[in-house]
Amino acid sequence: MKNKRSYSLTAKERKQKRMAEQNKRASDSSVSKSMPKNEAKPVLSAEAQMVRSQKRFKRSAIIVGCVIAVAIILIIAALIAPVIMYTINPYRGYDDVIARFRLSNGMELEFVIEEDEYDTVATNFIFLANNKYFDNTVFYDAQGGWLRFGGYVDQPLSTSVSSFDRTNHRGDSVDYCKKFSALPNNRFNNATDKFGYRLRVDTKDTAETLVRQLGTLTFRTDTSTEFQFFYGDYEETVPNNINNLTCARLGHALNDKTIKNIMSIRSTAALNTHLSSDGYLWKPPTPNIRIESVRIYNLDNSKWANFDFLKYLSGKDKNGNQRYISWYGKN
Repeated sequence: MKNKRSYSLTAKERKQKRMAEQNKRASDSSVSKSMPKNEAKPVLSAEAQMVRSQKRFKRSAIIVGCVIAVAIILIIAALIAPVIMYTINPYRGYDDVIARFRLSNGMELEFVIEEDEYDTVATNFIFLANNKYFDNTVFYDAQGGWLRFGGYVDQPLSTSVSSFDRTNHRGDSVDYCKKFSALPNNRFNNATDKFGYRLRVDTKDTAETLVRQLGTLTFRTDTSTEFQFFYGDYEETVPNNINNLTCARLGHALNDKTIKNIMSIRSTAALNTHLSSDGYLWKPPTPNIRIESVRIYNLDNSKWANFDFLKYLSGKDKNGNQRYISWYGKN
């Protein structure tokens, strides 16, 4: 008699189990069929590999080249920056305001402008120089220890005498004065009135120890635009009315080179002071010397960035006085 096998699962449960296993196998087979077969990666030819390698090398070379170029530019900029700064301002590092004259004979004259000490007359000089008033003018007189300049565009004739109505002076030129935009035309009765001011100076006119020093730059106080360098008196007889031409100090020579150049010009000056029946006879240096340019360096931007000359001269000096005594034709 055969022993009857016993099952832990009923017949129904075993059937359900078999059906579940069959369904699972069928599902796995379907998924397997839907998946794409792995395709073998193509093998690049040697030429294609070389082209790809060259492209990677070019990209790397371009990146490295750009980095090197930027580095070179930065190095060059660092090297030439001081040269550029010197070209813009050769007196960078000086505490003083410096005026540099370039002359037609190749000389340079360099002066310290004592703006803090002699504010009114120094400011007048700087204002004119900044607006190129002295550019392409001449030294119109060299005698009696003084080398004079200030707006004369031609040398005076040998028979010419001092006169403020001279047609070769910029202050007498209607066309020039109209174009001098630093002083607005609508503030004057006539364009030529722009230079009709007379200043109250900061120093006493008779301070000989201040104005009669070798290389001193002074202002002719009976004018508005004329200045002079002192190069030392000759041993000569100078009439009192000439020797006492009033002037006020505003600067001094920066270096020995400037003194040397002034003395070289002195050697061409007239040995005697001349008079004519009508007044003082001008004697320019020989040969004629033209001032090609006057440039000012190390200015205080807080004063000069938006400088208004009319407003400045209408103000008070350090002694509480209005800076200009009179201004003919100003409205």
